[in-house]
Formats: sequence, structure tokens, C-alpha cells
Amino acid sequence: MKIYTGNGDIGQTLDLNGKSYYKDSPAIHFLGTLDELNSYLGLIKAMLSHDDSWQFSWKASCNFLIKIQRNLMKIMAHVSDLSSEKYFLSNADVSALEKEIDRLTENIPKKHELVLPGENIIEAQIQVSRAVARRAERFFFALIKEQPLCPKAGAYLNRLSDYLFVLSQQESLINVNFINQITGI
Repeated sequence: MKIYTGNGDIGQTLDLNGKSYYKDSPAIHFLGTLDELNSYLGLIKAMLSHDDSWQFSWKASCNFLIKIQRNLMKIMAHVSDLSSEKYFLSNADVSALEKEIDRLTENIPKKHELVLPGENIIEAQIQVSRAVARRAERFFFALIKEQPLCPKAGAYLNRLSDYLFVLSQQESLINVNFINQITGI
């Protein structure tokens, strides 16, 4: 089997059921954004797994990111196969994000100013992913006007950007504490 078919050379592509879409359709924009987000999360996961400053928490964060990546793929499958409810997200999926947000925020000081991304490479990358998650959420709500989608996917994408914001703040805080330990400040 060849990786290329040439079918997309005229600007169209097929979903899992063989339905044809133009490559600039809202569904394809949404799927492409989810694919991009999934790739960025993979990059974060790879960066975290090699960052000694995380010590004990990086493994839990990486495992949680894997669950998120699987849910993004589930949403992508849902858009490509609207006839199957096996790709629907549940209240439990949204609740899992909320619980993780609550867990992470326990150790982060409350800030009342805008956050300027770029404290360190991982924090900045997480902020890029957060912005892509917001774009995916916008595309979701544009697409839902054209075709019925699992409503929990919209809530999930909304919570996902919140989770990524909190994760970026945790990473920023951990790196500051780690640097302070090394320098004795």
C-alpha cells in the first residue's frame, strides 16, 4: 500500500465513510487543527519526559497528556464518522480535565495580571498548544452549525485550553523553583 493516493490533488478529501469534503471546509479546518494540537501535545510530552526539573510530576503530566491525545483522536474520528456514537466524549472526560485543573491550581499562586508567555521553552510551548486548543474550539463551534457533533467535545476543548494554561503556569513555577535550588537564591 502506498502512502500517497493522489486523490487530494484536486482539493478534496474523504472521511471514514467516503463522504467528500473540500480541503478548505470547516470540518477539514477543525480536523487539521486537532491534528496540529495533537502534534504539539506530543512535543510537550517529549520535552517534559527529558526535563529533570519536573522530578516527580513529569510522569503524571505525560500520562495525562496521552489521555488527552487519545480523546483528540476520538473527536477526529467522530467528525469523520458521524454515524457512530462510539467516538462521543462523556461527562467523565470533561470532569477528568476539571479535576486535573483543580489539582494543579492548588500549588500555583493566584495572579491577577496577564501572563506573558516565554518564561522557559516548555512553558512557551504549552502556551502555543493552549492557543491552538482555543482555535480548535472556535472551529468546533463553527462546524457544529453545519453538522451535529457531540456537544461534550466543545466543553472538552474549552476545558483543555484551561488545563494547558494551568499546566504552563505549573511548569513556569517548577522551573523557577528548580533554578532557585541550583543557584541557592
